[in-house]
Amino acid sequence: METRTLGLTDLRLSEIALGTWGLAAGVYGDVARDRFDATLKRALERGVTTFDVAPVWGDDGESERRLGEALKDSDVEPVVITRGGARIEDGRLRQSFGADELVADCEASLERLGREQIDLWLLHNPGDVTLRKAEWREAIHRLEEDGKIRAWGVSVGDLEEARVAIDQGAQAICLTYNLLKTVELEDLVTDLATHGCGVLARSPLMYGLLAGRWPPNRQFAVEDHRYRRWSADSLAARVRQVNELRFLVGTKHRDLATAALRFVLTHSSVTCALVGARTPYQIDAATEAASGPPYLDDDEMVRLAKVRNSAGI
Repeated sequence: METRTLGLTDLRLSEIALGTWGLAAGVYGDVARDRFDATLKRALERGVTTFDVAPVWGDDGESERRLGEALKDSDVEPVVITRGGARIEDGRLRQSFGADELVADCEASLERLGREQIDLWLLHNPGDVTLRKAEWREAIHRLEEDGKIRAWGVSVGDLEEARVAIDQGAQAICLTYNLLKTVELEDLVTDLATHGCGVLARSPLMYGLLAGRWPPNRQFAVEDHRYRRWSADSLAARVRQVNELRFLVGTKHRDLATAALRFVLTHSSVTCALVGARTPYQIDAATEAASGPPYLDDDEMVRLAKVRNSAGI
């Protein structure tokens, strides 16, 4: 597994990071506790050194707790990414980015992880309005001074939030980037380079859509977040767009999922792809896709741009 430097920090992240939202949060209709440990173990065996967790993923910080347990007996030097600013109170999600609350979030994460320092600590979707305020800055300063975080960044939901985060000095941003969603990252390239900000690309397979195995009439259980994410018509349209990309599959890229991950890793601004694998098989496939060059070459990128334009992507 190759590694890349995160922006101007001294952190080296594996090109594939294991994201644990799907493993811990029950967003696919099952919590998958029986597969959590097996998937973590397999990721370590495959050379993954970067792990993405959050306090609100799973009951009582389950994603952090399980990762901490898995890393206890490992000789890997991991890069742990977690978040602050969101918490579950009385069964409901609550966000707050006051300095004292953020420091408390970080300290609770450290305890669950069994670590003295978090490698990359992200503000969890604060929004651009919150980022323009000063309260959260004190928390970053205190945590850096106390050696509780090595680097910090922001998990963002849109272009404006990303721009504000970069302007405020974020060392990394976490945003959606994949074959079907490229605009935000492309618009940020100059800002990222100017400020030396790294990028964590989430949803590189768009919740499984870019594996290219869904029929247009694919249905999901009510408990699955994808049931609410797409209407029947919008999902059918997305599947048609995915089918336009199948020219990428061939001797170089064995399937569309491989091509999709290589597309993400081709971008020079991307440090790693956060892959939400929920089984050992899925982490095997992801790490094989990123087992080294070739990524998408110039000819493929030119053809891809033409197909994307003609398909309305």
